[in-house]
Amino acid sequence: MNSIFIKYFRPKKFEYYRDKTIYDLIGIKIYKKYLPTTGDIVRRKRKIKQINLEDSNRYEELYRYERKTRNYEWRHIIGAFLFIAFRFLFDSNLRLTVMDVTFLPAMNLYINIYPIFLQRYNRIRILNILKKSKHPSPYDSI
Repeated sequence: MNSIFIKYFRPKKFEYYRDKTIYDLIGIKIYKKYLPTTGDIVRRKRKIKQINLEDSNRYEELYRYERKTRNYEWRHIIGAFLFIAFRFLFDSNLRLTVMDVTFLPAMNLYINIYPIFLQRYNRIRILNILKKSKHPSPYDSI
């Protein structure tokens, strides 16, 4: 079962487009910059470091953060499914209002889908650094 999850989290070929990722093409850097909780602007103002690459264990830190991206992505996957399930659970007649068709999907996109994309984007960046420095990928053994 664990290998199924690992295979899911491993970056896929379709996520790469030429020298970029598909996440670059859908504007993930803009989303990352303005994210209200841990976006680039908020982290800079609050002087928050998500990853500490200054010490001697910088590659261990990269491996640790790569595992964190999996954890965060998993939380948002569950959140996306719960978001959809609760919508249909509380309305047995399945009446679709304007809010159901526009606002709720947009909210789910912002709260869960884009964060999933962000974690996948961060994971690709981490794996690229590990590859360039000739460190093994956590996915090499699978």
